[in-house]
Amino acid sequence: MAVSAQPVWQAQDWEVQIDRIISLTNIARVTVFFTLMMFTAFSQQWSDLFEIRQERFSALFAYLNSGGMRAWLWAYGIMMIVCIVNPNWQKQDRSTAPSISAVTDITMMVLLTHLLGGINSGFAILILPFLAVSCLLSYGRYPLLYASYASVLILLLLIWREWPFGADVPSYFNAVTGNVLLIAGCYLVSLLTSYAASFLLRAGESVKKHRTAFERISALNKVVLNRMQEAVLVVDADCLVWLHNRQTLNYFSDIKNNSHAPLLRDLVRRWQGNSKQSFETNLILGGRDMNIRAVPVSQESTELLILFIRAEKERQLEAQSVKLASLGLLTANFAHEIRNPLSAVRQANGLMIENTEDDPMAAKLCGIIDKNIARIDKMIEEVSSLNKRDRIDRQNILFEEFWNSFHQEFLLTRPEAAGAFKTSFIKNAAVVFDPMHLQQILWNLCNNAWRHSSRRKDAVTVTVYPQKSGNLSLRVFDDGGGVPDNIVQHLFEPFYTTQAEGTGLGLYIARELAHANKGDLRYLPEKKAFELILPKAES
Repeated sequence: MAVSAQPVWQAQDWEVQIDRIISLTNIARVTVFFTLMMFTAFSQQWSDLFEIRQERFSALFAYLNSGGMRAWLWAYGIMMIVCIVNPNWQKQDRSTAPSISAVTDITMMVLLTHLLGGINSGFAILILPFLAVSCLLSYGRYPLLYASYASVLILLLLIWREWPFGADVPSYFNAVTGNVLLIAGCYLVSLLTSYAASFLLRAGESVKKHRTAFERISALNKVVLNRMQEAVLVVDADCLVWLHNRQTLNYFSDIKNNSHAPLLRDLVRRWQGNSKQSFETNLILGGRDMNIRAVPVSQESTELLILFIRAEKERQLEAQSVKLASLGLLTANFAHEIRNPLSAVRQANGLMIENTEDDPMAAKLCGIIDKNIARIDKMIEEVSSLNKRDRIDRQNILFEEFWNSFHQEFLLTRPEAAGAFKTSFIKNAAVVFDPMHLQQILWNLCNNAWRHSSRRKDAVTVTVYPQKSGNLSLRVFDDGGGVPDNIVQHLFEPFYTTQAEGTGLGLYIARELAHANKGDLRYLPEKKAFELILPKAES
């Protein structure tokens, strides 16, 4: 069965998102670094170009051109390069302490705020996104620790810049207000980010758990579907194939997932006529007579049709096998009970024959009874032999010696067949077969050949020669007219016979025994011969 594409949600795992966050953080670092480096490198030129007179902007360009700013750029540049070259050092295990990279980012942003004039410069806002990144990289842990660390640095910055306190009350009040708001923002961002990260982490673990369960169920479904003897196809109203199993390819080699199957259009039309009703039908698909069971499935807005397809011939053969197996088991269990009354009937019929010598009609009726008793007895024996195919004792057999023994036994039963068999064997031909099974198959083939031959000398020919596959081919010919064309297709069907006294099980059982011994039995119409494939013995 074709494997479907990887689920979209599989790409949303938390670990994958951590890698994306690290990549975006590196991009943010590069942006901050090169922006500040550009302003620092050209601060004097831009100040002269625009003739900045305002004290605030003049002080900002002075800060950018300071030695402390250049030292910060060197330190931050080295850190940025390390993060780009080895991004994995920023990752945190779920059992470790806070990350050094997170502490470093917060520290560098606070130093940048100090170097560029403090909270009022506006650069303090850069602390918040890096604080959020720190909480995300730590899987939502330590939000208060990160926020407290940033708050302590902000307070130290306030003390450094506003000491002694109260020297300039309005400026001091504004600085305190800005720091309080920034500290509150640090705690708020940390807690919200931590809550979001924890929620996403739990959701990711839930998705992973459900994905594992889904994959297990999918694997079990594949095993079950591929072990089914029927072809299983799932299609929609546009004849688009959603799913199929391996057996489908044995019937329709061009079927693929996510492709259209026009040969199923008639079935889809019948389904659309009554979308909630299951149905069973027979259709010619791909040049073969197929039995099809259709089961509609509706899930919310999706309507699908599940098709269970099997060749009608295979289905009939399976039904016959089940019937014969059941019949064989039944006959094996009740053979003794059936034969006891049958023996009593035979004995009673024998007594009646002795007392009806002067009554031709009674003698004829007794003959009919005796004939049907023999037929019932033979049928029980042949059906019972179906159970013997599972009890195999395969041996190395020298075929010529086996044939000589078989031929003598055959002539004891059919003495009129003396001189009727002509043979042609390869020297020292050895096969691997159950002797009892081979005896039964040869008896059936030779008896049929003798019965349908002219019964003259050399009327039946038996040959053995090697095949390219390494097996041996045994063929039985007779000088009769061969099997009529209208009967050939029914030769190996059970209970099919053209003889009034036959049971129709002989050839069927012979082929079953051949298959059980890893051989085969078939009829060759062009040769007018039966061919038995015999596995060759090792030297």
